[in-house]
Amino acid sequence: PVCRRKYYEDYPKRLQDLEHFVGLADSFASRADFLSSLALDPIELSALDTDPLEEDEAPLVLSTIHSAKGLEFHSVFIIHALDGVLPSAYALKDDDAIDEELRLLYVAVTRAEENLFISYPILQYRRYQGEYLSNPSRFLTDVPPALLEEWQLVEEKNEAPPQLAAAPAILESGNGRGKKDEYDDGLPF
Repeated sequence: PVCRRKYYEDYPKRLQDLEHFVGLADSFASRADFLSSLALDPIELSALDTDPLEEDEAPLVLSTIHSAKGLEFHSVFIIHALDGVLPSAYALKDDDAIDEELRLLYVAVTRAEENLFISYPILQYRRYQGEYLSNPSRFLTDVPPALLEEWQLVEEKNEAPPQLAAAPAILESGNGRGKKDEYDDGLPF
């Protein structure tokens, strides 16, 4: 009710953000653990001022685009480059805001000295709605294909472990009622 009253123009989007936030919080044991995992210190207060444990290994820097402005890194990974994230869903109705989001992406991609990786999930999960197909950022559609090397990670199908294959009484029993049903894949669960 507070969102509906205070943010009547875009409260459904804000409610989705809150649902996502609750989903993230569910996986933590305490509020303190959750908040500490969300906190990102500015780069100048974190990894850049620390000495690596080994001389040949540079620190991994986790940063927002805003915090990385003016810095350069050997390799940059831009994650979750989806429409609604980059550009933000809140910017979609305003051309000036879209331009600002494009400038943010420019800042992000120009931080890479050698390697730039831009990734996004094909499937998203939303609490209470389940999985749905996502769209890559609209900013990526104008990138010439010659500049891209597309990769797609495919989940491997695991075969049944040897101990299951050696248990014919369980595998032959099908659904546990003495007969196989059409969806039975032979596994005991």
